[in-house]
Amino acid sequence: MTTAFALSGGGNLGPLQAGTALALIESGIVPDLLVGSSVGALNAAFLASRPGADGARELVEAWGSLRRRQAVQLNPLWALAGFLGVRDHLLSSARLRRLVREWIAVERIEDLPLPLAVAATDALSGECVVVRLGPVVDAVAASAAIPGLFPAVRVGGRWLVDGSLSANRPARQAQALGADEVYVILTGTAPRLRPPRGAVAMAMNSVSLVTTRLGMAEMAEAHRHAESSGGRVVVVPSAAPPAPGPFEYRRSAEMARAAYLHTRQWLAAGRPQPAPAAGDGVMPV
Repeated sequence: MTTAFALSGGGNLGPLQAGTALALIESGIVPDLLVGSSVGALNAAFLASRPGADGARELVEAWGSLRRRQAVQLNPLWALAGFLGVRDHLLSSARLRRLVREWIAVERIEDLPLPLAVAATDALSGECVVVRLGPVVDAVAASAAIPGLFPAVRVGGRWLVDGSLSANRPARQAQALGADEVYVILTGTAPRLRPPRGAVAMAMNSVSLVTTRLGMAEMAEAHRHAESSGGRVVVVPSAAPPAPGPFEYRRSAEMARAAYLHTRQWLAAGRPQPAPAAGDGVMPV
């Protein structure tokens, strides 16, 4: 049986996936295949480069030490150029690319110790594109490229953007690659009591609402496929903390710990197939 982890989008909610993955792996649920969208692609690539519990612990530690200046470059002039139409994006992806190189020492996807598939979206057609060959940094940067915030990335002759737009919960992509058992690892947060503050936060929340609905449809399709093929899809519930700000990273260690404990409790309770958890965040990495 082939077991896959399918990691959703979620931006700076990525530490939730790190804590969940560690709890699963420690319990003996070990992936043969990793599929990720957006920040899930970054986490999946990290786990594919460092298989096992030690690698998952390193991912938790990496998120715990990450700060905004390492992940996002806020440049008012760059943003102004985007607003004026000189550029088609507001933020540079340079720091994201540097982070990918620091976290994943292997340069090409096909050379990773574990099989990795990165879901991205064709910027022209909206089609989901699964990247399985080529530079890791290009694939992850493409999958995390929220349109308007980060630049599209040219991969295999196509312009690619945020994988969450076409495969926010990439379970069907994992099944198409031969996975019999898929664990879907989410980045759900608690329901908001009021709209987020700030233009970027409001835009990201709107994207989150859309991709959450997409994710529900994706899960229904993945469950139907599993029933017809004799496989299984397990949606691991998120710890669902309050949503952080779009560029807030200081709570990463806290979120990873909460996700780890939440998943351990869920496993101990013996609940293999819960209903989908709270909506996925899609805030920028």
